Amino acid sequence: MYPLAEDEQLLWSGRPQRYVRRYRDYHYYVVVAIVIVAASGLTATLNLSYGVILGWSVVLSMVLGSGHERNRERRGFIAVTTYLVTDRRLIFVSDSPPGIEFRWVQLSDLRPPRVRDHGDGTGTIDFHPTVRECLRDQGFRSRPAWYPMLPELMAVRDAARVADLIARNARRTPAVG
Repeated sequence: MYPLAEDEQLLWSGRPQRYVRRYRDYHYYVVVAIVIVAASGLTATLNLSYGVILGWSVVLSMVLGSGHERNRERRGFIAVTTYLVTDRRLIFVSDSPPGIEFRWVQLSDLRPPRVRDHGDGTGTIDFHPTVRECLRDQGFRSRPAWYPMLPELMAVRDAARVADLIARNARRTPAVG
């Protein structure tokens, strides 16, 4: 079932233990709140009609709803994800009703892993994403299979050991062209 090459060795597999809330998943709401306050201020200052206020309310409610839907999709995606660490790759398996989707990243292509401990025996491993990568990924949470992903292992048990395993094997993995 898993896309392992013949001579590839599975070193670790695991699933997210829970959904982790992060600011970068919710900054969208902060932006919408600022726009709502600014629109309310302009409406009060310019003495706009009731119809304009109602129009602003409808548009901003739709924008806020789309942000909520994006986070709901992310929560659902995480619930069906399995992580695999091999001696060459980091593989993400999503087993949802439309079918199984596989994505992977060569260990040699990753930056050094960073672990954020959640204090409950789990931690999240990411690979020092840049601000640009985070913003790009935020815009395409439920994205097509061909879109590049921002690798992250969310809320896995013994995250420090898994990160060390990834770091050790990334140094040993030859660059494949």
